[in-house]
Amino acid sequence: MTEKIKGWTKSRPFQIFLVVLILAFAGVMSWCSLMFARQEITIEADGKTIAHKTLKVTVDEALKEAGVELNGGDKVTPALTERVVGGMNVVVERAFPVQVTADDSVQTIYTTRVPVKDVLTLASFSLGDDDKVSPSLDSIVNPGCEIKVIRVKQETVKEQFPIPESSEKKADSSLTKGQERVLEKGSPGEGERTIEVVYEDGKEVSRETVEEQVLQPPVNKVIAYGTKSPVTTHAAPTKVASRGGSSNLSYSRVLSARSTAYSSGTHTATGARVGPGSIAVDPSVIPLGTRLYVDGYGHGVANDVGGAIKGNAVDVYFSTDAECRRWGVRTVNVYILN
Repeated sequence: MTEKIKGWTKSRPFQIFLVVLILAFAGVMSWCSLMFARQEITIEADGKTIAHKTLKVTVDEALKEAGVELNGGDKVTPALTERVVGGMNVVVERAFPVQVTADDSVQTIYTTRVPVKDVLTLASFSLGDDDKVSPSLDSIVNPGCEIKVIRVKQETVKEQFPIPESSEKKADSSLTKGQERVLEKGSPGEGERTIEVVYEDGKEVSRETVEEQVLQPPVNKVIAYGTKSPVTTHAAPTKVASRGGSSNLSYSRVLSARSTAYSSGTHTATGARVGPGSIAVDPSVIPLGTRLYVDGYGHGVANDVGGAIKGNAVDVYFSTDAECRRWGVRTVNVYILN
């Protein structure tokens, strides 16, 4: 019997059967190994959570196997290059458009909920120390968010400005009260101010003076004012009549004089044309050119002389002989006007 078994095991049919049996066993073992080697993961994407078994090595391969397509800007956690581990939870966060306005241009960036500063990095925008960003750099962006970058530039400028002169007054006893005289005209000075100007996107928004200095001090104007009491003039004690009406006289003295009248001649001793108001006088008593007021005659000027006019005497001019005859010879008050 033993001999028969040994003979059969060495037969060709048995050997073929043994090979088939070994291969079948190996196949079963391989299938079992594969079944036990598949990793089960969960995938969260587009508002859904799915369970997925995979033999893939990386997260990227597992997502492709599960039919999850990725768009530019989508964020996957863990990273696409991570190895698949059983029980792993893969989260796909879809990107959304965000508008970034800067330097007179608008750029659309697809991103997930990240800080504003990360979006600017994606957009390759560099910021200056004084630039403004809205929303703030640490704010988290959301769908529909608009980011605005305002370029801020500061500039220091210098401006010259006039410094007005002041007035300085000095008493002067040679001037009458109420009188003034400029002793020194004075002149304005010059100053310089340093100003910080702020521009936002090229437009000036503020300027602030940070320093002022005097380049040329002003020269004060010096004015002399009078302290001397004015000379009091005497007014005529009563209103006196003149041919043109009546007036209050301001005079320095009055004298009583013998008065006559004349109507001849064309020019006076001073060269003026003779006419009403011309009065001949004795220049040693009344200087030529003196303004006079003669009672009954009125205002006139001492601008003529006469051979018979000596001492306190005046000869008044009338246009007609009839007026001269009516005047006759009389004694009058002659006012030497101021």
